[in-house]
Amino acid sequence: MPHFDVAIVGAGPSGAWTAYRLASRGIRVAVLDPSHPREKPCGGGLTGRALALVADAIDPSTLASVRVSSARFLHGARSAVVDLDAAGQAHIPLVVAGRRSFDAALLAAAVRAGATHVPHRVTAIRRGAKMWAIESRDGRFQAEWVVGADGANSLVRRTVSRPFGREDLSIAAGFFVHGQTATEIDVAFEDSPPGYLWSFPRPDHLAVGICAQADVSSSALLLAQARSWIEQHAPGGTLERYGWPIPSLSGETLAKDAPGGKGWILVGDAAGLVDPITREGIFFALQSADMAAAAIIDGRDPAATYMRRVRRDIHDELMRAARLKARFFQPRFMGLLLQALGRSARIRAIMADLVAGRQTYAGLRRRLMKTLEWKLMLELFGR
Repeated sequence: MPHFDVAIVGAGPSGAWTAYRLASRGIRVAVLDPSHPREKPCGGGLTGRALALVADAIDPSTLASVRVSSARFLHGARSAVVDLDAAGQAHIPLVVAGRRSFDAALLAAAVRAGATHVPHRVTAIRRGAKMWAIESRDGRFQAEWVVGADGANSLVRRTVSRPFGREDLSIAAGFFVHGQTATEIDVAFEDSPPGYLWSFPRPDHLAVGICAQADVSSSALLLAQARSWIEQHAPGGTLERYGWPIPSLSGETLAKDAPGGKGWILVGDAAGLVDPITREGIFFALQSADMAAAAIIDGRDPAATYMRRVRRDIHDELMRAARLKARFFQPRFMGLLLQALGRSARIRAIMADLVAGRQTYAGLRRRLMKTLEWKLMLELFGR
C-alpha cells in the first residue's frame, strides 16, 4: 500500500498549492483528484494579490486569461464604470482566467516540485492508530496527514468535522457564453434575492453567473435571471450551463469553526474560506495553502499552529465582511453606492481596490470617512 507523509484530497488551487509548497521542501505528498484536465464552474477572477502568492511557480502571461481594464457596476437603472488600471499601480489589478488553465498550471508546478498526482476519486478516509487510510475505487493509500481541499461539499470535512448547513452556503448558477468576450467586467447588484450577477470575460467566452444565499434562492431562479441578462447584454452566443455551491459563512459559524485537528487540516472552500460578500475564494485558498504547508513543515502541533494563523489572518477579515453583508445588499445602500460611484473619484478608487484585493474590510470604514460620503458610510456601518 503506497505511503505518503501527506495526502491531499482535491487538486484545485488550495490542494495543488499546498502540494507545491510541501513538495518543494521534500515532503512526500500525494494529490488525489481524477477530474483534471477540466473546466470548473467559476467566474475566474484572479486578483493581483492572488497572483503574487504563486509568482514563484506561475507566469501569468502563460495563462489563458484576459486582463480586465474596468468594471461596470449596475443597480436598477443606474450604472457606473470604475477604472481598474489606476495610475501608479505597478501590479496587475485583475485578470480573468479559465480554471482549466489556472488549476492545471498549479498542479503542474506541484508535480514538477515532486508531488505525486493520483487520478483517483477518494471514496472514504479512516483514521487508524498512527495513519490515515485513504480509499478509492482504484486503490488504497496511507498518510500521516490528510488535507481536505475538496470544496464546499468536502468528503474530508464531512468525515472529520461537520458539513456546512444550507444557511452557510450560497448557490452560484449561470452560463458560459461561447463566442462572446470583452475587456470589462459587469457586476449587477440584485435586490431579490439579495446578491449580485457578474459577467467576466475570458479569451473566447463570457462567464455569466449570479449568486445568492442557498436558503433564500434556488438554481432555477438564478439561471432564469442569468439567462435574462444574457439576452439583454450578450445575445448571440452558445450557452453552456453551470452551477456550484460556495461557502458563505456567518460570523457565528466562523467564530466556532475549527479547520484543523489530529492529523487533518482543511483549506480553501473546504474550510469555508470565502468572502461572504464577494464570494471570492481563490486568494484565501492560496493563502490557507501557504499556512497549512508551513504548519506541517514546522511540525510543532501543525493543526493548532494552522488554526491560530487562519483565525488571525483570514477569519478576522471574513468576520468583518459577514457583519457588513446584510447592510451591503440592502437596496438603499446599493442606491447610495451607485450615486457615489458616479460622482466621487475617491469612491471609485476604493471600489477599484476592493475588486483588486488591495482594500481590506479592516480599513474600509476609515477610508470611507475620508471621502466625506457620510450617508454611504453610515448606511453600511451604522452610527
